[in-house]
Order: sequence, then C-alpha cells, then structure tokens
Amino acid sequence: MSKFLSSISVLIPFLLSAYVMYTISFVIVPLAHYLSTTVPNVVLAITLSWIGGGIGGFVFGRLSDLIGRKKALIISFFLFSIPAILLYFVNNLLELYILWFIIGFGVNGENGISYVIVAELRLTNLRGFLGGMMQGFYALGALLGAITATFMGDRFLLIFLIAGIISLLSFIFYPFIPEEKVKYESRSRLTDIFSQKMIGLTTISSIASLTSFLYIISAFELLPTILQNNVLVAIGDIIAVLSFSLSGYISDIKGRKFSVVIFGILAVISSALFLLSNILALTIYFSSAFFAFFGVWLSELYPPQVRGTGSNFALLIGRIIGGGFGTFIVTLLPFPLKISLGIVLIIASIISVISMNLLRPITN
Repeated sequence: MSKFLSSISVLIPFLLSAYVMYTISFVIVPLAHYLSTTVPNVVLAITLSWIGGGIGGFVFGRLSDLIGRKKALIISFFLFSIPAILLYFVNNLLELYILWFIIGFGVNGENGISYVIVAELRLTNLRGFLGGMMQGFYALGALLGAITATFMGDRFLLIFLIAGIISLLSFIFYPFIPEEKVKYESRSRLTDIFSQKMIGLTTISSIASLTSFLYIISAFELLPTILQNNVLVAIGDIIAVLSFSLSGYISDIKGRKFSVVIFGILAVISSALFLLSNILALTIYFSSAFFAFFGVWLSELYPPQVRGTGSNFALLIGRIIGGGFGTFIVTLLPFPLKISLGIVLIIASIISVISMNLLRPITN
C-alpha cells in the first residue's frame, strides 16, 4: 500500500466529519424559523455536540485501546454520517438535540482515533504535518459547509442530507487506512492514566487542551460575528488550513515545542493586535496553528496500551469546557464582544503555550 493512499485514507474521513460538524453553523436562523423556536435554542445543539464530542472521543479512544483502532473507527463513521442524513427529516428541537449530540459523539470519536493512528504511523516521518493538516481540515470543512449552504438557498435542510451522503465516502477509504500491528490487551486499565507515572502528563495535557480549545473555538465561532465580512472570514479559513500544515511540518523538522513556542508567541501578539483593527484578525487565523498537531503529539506521549484513552481524556476536558462553553465564557465578561474575545484569547494562548512546554513523554 502506497504512503500517499494510506495518508489520504486517514485524512478524507477526518475532513468529511468536519464538514458534517459545521453544517449547522450556516443554517441556524432558518432552522430556528422552521422549528418555530429561538436562535439560542438552536445554538444549544452546538453546545450539546461538544459535550457529546468530549464523551465520544473518550469512549472511542478507550475502545480503540481494547479492540483496535480501525474496528473502533468504523463505528464512528456510522455515528456522524447517518444522523446527518436523518437531520433532513428533523421536525422538532428534541430530535435536533439528540441527532446533533450523536453527531458530536461520532465526529470526535473519529477525530480522536485518527490522531492515534497518525501518531503510530511508520509510513512517514511527517506525522506532525499530517496532524496539522487534519486540524486545518476543520477550517476547510467550514468552507465546504459555506459553499453548500450558498447553493441550497431556501432549501436549507438539504445541507444536512448532502453532507451526510458525501460523508459516506469514509467507508470507501476505510480498507486503506493503516493500522500498526499492536497487541490490544484487556489488561489495559482506565485508571492507568491517573497512576503516579502518568498523572503529571494527564493533568498538564488536560490544561493545555482546555485552554487551546478555548482559544480555537472562541476565535473561530465569534470572529465571523465580530467581523461581519464573509470574504474576510473565508480568507482567514484558508490561511488557517495552510498555517496548520506549516506548523505541523515545522514541528517535524525542528521539534514539537519549537513550533508551539513560535506560533504561540504569535498568537499572544495577534490577539492583542486584533483589538486595534478587524483586518488583523487574519493573524489570529494564522497563529492559532500552535494547536495544529496537538492531538497527534499528545498521542505520541502516552504508551501504546493507553494511547487512545489518555490522549482522548485530555481532549475530553478541552472539548467539553473549552469547546462547549468557550463562547459562553467570553460573553460573561463585562466588555464589548471584541474586547472580551481579545482578553480570553491572550490569556488562553499564554497558559496553553506554557503548559505545552511542560509536556514530557512517558518513559519506561
């Protein structure tokens, strides 16, 4: 099997899961009208997806340690593609909440396992590059969602049906996804990640995950509202796709911490500069790449027998608190939205970069 095909087979399902995850962002208002409810009630579905995502990532991470990466991965495909198709037939808020929770559960289950698979690849020395590209696919998924929504017009529910059907392509690429011949053992215990040997890594990585998600999700969800310029947001998304790949590549060449420090310093500076001019928000899209390869790097730090469990526990903390409640935390500050976002981004990036620099691999 070629290195290219193996890599693409991991990347495509990740991209398709991101595509599904972002569809709702472009139809919030018409969906609220359709369901005869308020916009905040529809937005709550996004929060539920992050809560489901945190739980799903952890459950599938643990499952991947017990039965194998690929076996767990294929289950996650069903959980984001089929519910997306069913959303085309949604009739009430309860159905929306249930389906979107399941989608978050499946998407982040897929993401968490994919990070582990890339971390275990011996097909390439560019694992950071692949991890950065994967993370950048969230921005690309948002672009695909925007394009789909533009063509759908008033038939907005079609965005779910189309994204769900296209995401079924994940099953076509599944046979080509590589998996190292690791012996999965039931004696791998959940509590191992809290043992004296691993508690330090679990604690520090959880702090890094929380603050990184707080930065990323708050920025990518609130900047479109602040900028009120779709062209600028689209340019920012494209910049993020490229910078995330660049950050991952630099981490392969110069080391993970080197890339974190470079982009992390830029994140602090760009978050402050953003307060001066909206156009400088583009620097936030670029510098947010300090988080680019975090999922893969985190997977590299844990021993193989608890790699899925440990990495996805830290990601669970980030997804639920930083992702699910990040925007809410920003709105709690008693300042205009732009200033509140700038303050949160500065603090989050400083803590994230410091904690990432304290990460150490588990040695035998």
